Amino acid sequence: MAVVLYMQSAFDRFKREGEIIGRMVIEYGELEWDLCLLVGHITGDFNVALKAMYRSRGETQRIDIADALARNRLELGRVRTIYEQTIAHMRICLKIRNQYAHTNWVETANDGLCFVNIEEIAKANDVADTSSLQRYKLDLQTIEDQQRFFVQVMQNMQYLCMEVQYLNGSIDVQGFHYESEIRRPMEAKPLRSIVS
Repeated sequence: MAVVLYMQSAFDRFKREGEIIGRMVIEYGELEWDLCLLVGHITGDFNVALKAMYRSRGETQRIDIADALARNRLELGRVRTIYEQTIAHMRICLKIRNQYAHTNWVETANDGLCFVNIEEIAKANDVADTSSLQRYKLDLQTIEDQQRFFVQVMQNMQYLCMEVQYLNGSIDVQGFHYESEIRRPMEAKPLRSIVS
C-alpha cells in the first residue's frame, strides 16, 4: 500500500485568490493568441504571424516578434497609438503572469498570503541563500485589481483585432468598447522580513 502525503497549500485557505491568480496565468495565453490574430490581420499573413511568434519559446520574445512584424505597418494615428499602449499594457500582464507562475507560495499568521519570487532570486549574482528570501504580501484587493487590468487589456486587444479588420475592409463592423484610460494595476507589497 502506497502512502499518500498531502502538504496543505496556501490556496487551500485562500481559494478566491488562487482562482483569480490561476485564471491570470492561464488567460495570458489567450491574450498572446489575440496578439497573434491581430498581427495576422495587420500583416495580412496569419501563417507568418503564427509561425514567427510560436516557433520561438518565451513570452517576451513573442511580444517582440509580434511588435516587429506589426508596428510599422500601422499608420501613425489613433489605431497605432492604441496598439502601442496595448503592447505596453500586455508587457505588464506578462510581468504579473510570470511573477505568479514562477513563485513559491506561503501563508503566514501575521501577513496572510505571501510569495517568494523564484526568478528574482535566480537573476541575482549572489549565491542563493534561503535565509534571505524576499517575501511579497498579496491581498484579494490587489489580485482583483490585477484581474481588472488583464480584462481591460484583453478587451483592447480584441477591439484592435476588430478595428484593423474593419480598416482593411474584411468586416463591416468597427471595433467597439475600447478602454481608453486603463489604470496601472496594484502590485504585491514587499515585506521587510525575510523567509527563513
